[in-house]
Amino acid sequence: MHLQGLKPLYISMKQQNIDRCRFTFSFRGTVFDVLFFIDESPYKLLFGAKGTRFSFTLAVEGGFTIKSFLDNEILNKLCKVLGLQYDSNNPFSTKYFFEEFNNRIPGKISKKDIPAPYEIAPYVNIKEDAEKVYFRNWRFHDGIKSNVRPENLEKTKLLLGNKIYINCKKKNVSSCWTDDPALDNKDIEDFNKIYE
Repeated sequence: MHLQGLKPLYISMKQQNIDRCRFTFSFRGTVFDVLFFIDESPYKLLFGAKGTRFSFTLAVEGGFTIKSFLDNEILNKLCKVLGLQYDSNNPFSTKYFFEEFNNRIPGKISKKDIPAPYEIAPYVNIKEDAEKVYFRNWRFHDGIKSNVRPENLEKTKLLLGNKIYINCKKKNVSSCWTDDPALDNKDIEDFNKIYE
């Protein structure tokens, strides 16, 4: 299925050098956080139902195409989140869901639409310190006494993106996290220290 609504959004992101954005999509009374990641190949759409732990991810291939078919487990959970009961006379159509989504994709975004790590965290599977989702600082390793751990690199990739993950891996740098929102380092520019 072709999501033509993603093209203007993609152009807006590229013009502003934004790799990840967040917007909302409402369907049958359920509000989804939608995250569009263009720092991965293929691109990725992540749908997370607000107020739940339910989320699913779609690959976005060339031409902004997706597979509109969801596996049975995801489809059943989506129907439950939407409050739908099985009706053989009026079955739920993922094609209709994605058509509605396509019609409501914003054409433009701004820097305020870049998702913070704690806004991504509820919808991804974090293996290391899952409750710690507020970025604190960087820890530089010397490669002798300490090294970045694979679990930390994975968390960095999930919450901060592929470019930062690659640099952390290359430069042996860990991202440090806290569970205290008051200690969150909101200065995005601070993330760029790993590029120095």
